[in-house]
Amino acid sequence: MSAHWMWIPLPRHTTKVGEIVEVLWSDYYGAMMFGDEEEIVCLPHKGCRLEIIVTVETSHHEVNLLLPGQVVRYKGSFWFLDRFELPSGIGVGLWHLVGFKLRLVPDPIGPVPSEDEILDRVRGRPERSLPLRAQPLRGTP
Repeated sequence: MSAHWMWIPLPRHTTKVGEIVEVLWSDYYGAMMFGDEEEIVCLPHKGCRLEIIVTVETSHHEVNLLLPGQVVRYKGSFWFLDRFELPSGIGVGLWHLVGFKLRLVPDPIGPVPSEDEILDRVRGRPERSLPLRAQPLRGTP
């Protein structure tokens, strides 16, 4: 006799910026992330950042040191096991974050160019030779 196996697709969607994600445990699937719509969520890309909203006590010492407001980075999956980088640089698996609530935060933007740089671009002048940090402040000799 053979066992009859049926695959049932579970509803899922890609996480949006600001959406709160909860990490829950299933005896069948393991650790999974569920979003606001109570569907399984997929993170949009490697390197995306998740802010911690709610923490719980876990068996991992470094994870127990996390506080709400800190940000973890998604490192991707290795053989279907999602990995995250803590602010301390330690890598942990999704199963270490069971019970946590996380929020997807936008990627940081680059440095804003100075007013002089914007005017130089508009006027068609070449880029300034000094990097932004090395330029003297206005009003200094």
